[in-house]
Amino acid sequence: MRLSFALQNSKNQGLTVEFTRVSLFALILLISAVSSVFQEGFINWQILGPFYAILSVAFGVHVVWFSMWDRLLKSPWLLFAGFVVDSLLISFLIYYSGINQSLFLFLHLVNILLAGIACRGVGAVTLALFTSIFFTVAALFSPEMKALNFFFLLALNNIAFFSVAGLSGYLSEQLQTVGKELSETGASLRSAQELNEVLVENIPTGMVSFTESGEVVKANSSAAEILGYSDLSTLNWYELFPETRRSEGLFKGDVKYTPKNDANAKILGMTLSKIYSPELKAHLSIGLFDDLTKIRQLEYAARQNEKLAAVGGLAAGIAHEIRNPLAGISGSIELLTQTVNNDDDRKLMKIVLREIDRLNNLITEFLDYARPEVPPTDAVDLSSLITEVLDSMKLNAQVRADVEQVREYEADLKILGRRDKLKQAFLNIIINSYQAMNDSQKPQIAVKALVTDKEVRVRIRDAGCGMSEATRKKMFEPFHTTKPKGTGLGLAVTHKILEGHGAQVFVESEVGVGTEFILTFPRAH
Repeated sequence: MRLSFALQNSKNQGLTVEFTRVSLFALILLISAVSSVFQEGFINWQILGPFYAILSVAFGVHVVWFSMWDRLLKSPWLLFAGFVVDSLLISFLIYYSGINQSLFLFLHLVNILLAGIACRGVGAVTLALFTSIFFTVAALFSPEMKALNFFFLLALNNIAFFSVAGLSGYLSEQLQTVGKELSETGASLRSAQELNEVLVENIPTGMVSFTESGEVVKANSSAAEILGYSDLSTLNWYELFPETRRSEGLFKGDVKYTPKNDANAKILGMTLSKIYSPELKAHLSIGLFDDLTKIRQLEYAARQNEKLAAVGGLAAGIAHEIRNPLAGISGSIELLTQTVNNDDDRKLMKIVLREIDRLNNLITEFLDYARPEVPPTDAVDLSSLITEVLDSMKLNAQVRADVEQVREYEADLKILGRRDKLKQAFLNIIINSYQAMNDSQKPQIAVKALVTDKEVRVRIRDAGCGMSEATRKKMFEPFHTTKPKGTGLGLAVTHKILEGHGAQVFVESEVGVGTEFILTFPRAH
């Protein structure tokens, strides 16, 4: 015989069984005491004396049992002996209270049922056997008449003992099987839940769940890191991303996000989906997002390089073919000017020569743009170069003099490059920024630069008119210009110079707000 799984592994459940047994004797004592109070004139101490003595013995035995409960859990036979003692004491109670009309027969059934829980089917059937013996002996020695119905009731009670024993044993086995399955299922669920939490917490993708009103329910550490917060539980999703409010929890695409206390905007690739939560009894939206800023910048740079490479190759061929006829035309016009006496004709020829020179200069710029850049080898300090360009802008009479310059860059920004080419590139960008602020109420240009282990990043932001998305996509293409007298080669050449220095170029612009150039150079070591 061995104890059930519940009692062997749970002291509290075992104590519950023991407490139930004690409670039964306490209930009998209470009923007896109340009955004695209301029937004081009919008290028979010859009957009540042994009755209270039996109850006293029962309480004493259970006090001993409580004191050595830890040992009982390790000794099944001692625990079973307790049930046998209870059965004997209950039989004595029935004997003294009368077999036929005893109110305590149910105690035997409860005792057998508890034995089945504690000692399984074998224990319940064995106790039923002891109970049958004790009850039969008590009945045989009872002073009551041994009529036929008496023996019928005796047999019926014994059948009830064994029936309850069989039923309690079966229930005990079933409870143990169900308990074991529940325990294994619970352990499996806990393991799956822990694994799920570990996976969610450690995936590099940000994950946030939020209600229909935007209240954040749960967020992983990647989400907090990407969004720039230590705790997202107090935030509202729609305050962070108002553009997703109209999506009704379903969205897929890129969104622009500026972290708190950081002027550098990020591009997040976001997917929103909606699920139903049985726990909250409401629909939740799940937001998955990644920081795609670097990827989008590289994609933009790749598209620009591919486009400019195709245009540059075509332009170089055309420019070379145009220059030769221009040289012939220019020579011919020069000869004609020596033979013409009419002032009007001479004036027209000078106009033709001037336009030919203009075309020649344009072709020269075009060829310079198409010519492959030589890899730079000289160390250049960008801090001094940018300072020189900004100082020169203050003395330039062709631009506004009231533009506020904000300079935030470190002192040692060393890269490999050619100083004159880099100066030309930065000068083109800054002149364009100045010209974009011709109509600005508060003109300001901010140049910020920082250095990391592998790169030097320069950000040039103006408070000008900004550009539309269509203009931004074509800004580095040759001959594309928004200026009345522009050639459209300034920014194209600038991009070519920066590309030759291994720089990545990314431009953010908003109409009416301004434009920002983000230039990332490899650091010189």
